[in-house]
Amino acid sequence: MKTALLKRVQRLEEVRGVACQPPEFQVGYVKSLPAAYTGDRHLVTLGRDPDGLYHWEERPGPEPDDKHSSIPPFRVVLTSPEEDPARAV
Repeated sequence: MKTALLKRVQRLEEVRGVACQPPEFQVGYVKSLPAAYTGDRHLVTLGRDPDGLYHWEERPGPEPDDKHSSIPPFRVVLTSPEEDPARAV
């Protein structure tokens, strides 16, 4: 009984350890698809600068079904002033 209880507690700690991981925090710039494009879009990571800034590109179509991580990253996506639709007035 004691052995079974210890094994159960160990399994619960393993599961809890995976579920409690904080999401990865990513900040970077995105190259957007043309504003006229309608349809599904997804982000693809192009690279990362030595200072930690990410570079993404929007691509047409749905996101591939990748199961690399159970927790998606928390992304702060920036656009350059040239690509900002609010400034195109």
